[in-house]
Amino acid sequence: MHEHLIFFDSECPFCHRAVKEVLELDVHSHFLFAPLNGETAENVLSGPQEYLRDVNSLVVVENYQSTERRFWIRSRGVFRVYWLIGNQWRLFGLFSFLPCWIGDCIYRWLAAHRHQFKLKMRKEPGPKERFLP
Repeated sequence: MHEHLIFFDSECPFCHRAVKEVLELDVHSHFLFAPLNGETAENVLSGPQEYLRDVNSLVVVENYQSTERRFWIRSRGVFRVYWLIGNQWRLFGLFSFLPCWIGDCIYRWLAAHRHQFKLKMRKEPGPKERFLP
């Protein structure tokens, strides 16, 4: 339970919607969430991974409490979430093993324009126990 961590832009309505979707799909509670500008990001995304706080992407940390963490960003991060959720979602997760240049082009465009989408943002994207500071 709570093996993986997703960092997201806490000011982005599009990111809040993505977090809400993952919460709905993640019936086994594999994921915790934290803002990219929070304390947890400062602690986990430090040293060689410090650059990940500025990549304009969600950051997926697989096995985040282990010494053998794996970091995923952009389209590979999205597809890796599906892989880690498991069940029928693993089919989408297979894309995380393929070259990511096409998916990353689309992801970069969405990331650059995400604040232009007229999405409503709830104050809290989900249950407090699933969020780290």
